[in-house]
This record gives sequence, C-alpha cells and structure tokens, in this order.
Amino acid sequence: MDRGVNISESATSIDIRCTMSIMSGEPPCKFEWDAANVEHLANHRITRREFEQAMLHDPIVIDFADETGEERWYALGATDRLRVLFLVFTYRQERIRAITGWDANKRLRELYFQKKGE
Repeated sequence: MDRGVNISESATSIDIRCTMSIMSGEPPCKFEWDAANVEHLANHRITRREFEQAMLHDPIVIDFADETGEERWYALGATDRLRVLFLVFTYRQERIRAITGWDANKRLRELYFQKKGE
C-alpha cells in the first residue's frame, strides 16, 4: 500500500541536509524526538534507532508536500539490517522530525534496491 503518496519513476537520492562527514564528535544529523513521535513509530513497529539508521544511510527522497503549512518529505531508507522503510519527516529548527513510517511494500523495496544499484 502506497498510502496515497505519488512515487515518481525518476525518484533520485538528494541531499537532505545531512553531512556524512565526521564533525568533531557530533552526529552528522540531529533529530527531534518526543514521546509522541516515538510512540507513533512504535505503533508501526519502528524504533527510534531504526528511523535514524534509515535516514543516515542516504535515503531516497521520493516526494515532498506542503499541505498543512509544514513541509512533509517522503523517503525510502534502509536500516543496518536492510529493512526498507517508507519514512515521512519534516525539518524543524535544523532538526529532522519523524512524522511516521512503515515497512515498504514489495514494489517500493524493489524500487529502493534498483535505485541504490544504479
């Protein structure tokens, strides 16, 4: 189930403001977490760590929307164990805030691995 998100065939990996270089002991990306988004991800069987891993492994950004006055980014990313997740997030004050996520369906997993293999 694609949950209403239009997946472009020309989906490409783009810079999402994460610098993968080592920066004086700081993590390459900062995330905004609170009980609400941690609990929401847990409802989809995704841990905070898995979301961060998928975001740090050069996710493929596949769509963008600004329907509620706040940007929403849609991406495919993989955890250390190659669990492919569909990720929805926003930026708040230079931090990535998880909105939701779920396991990618077969078509999206295939798209993810196809794009990563190019």
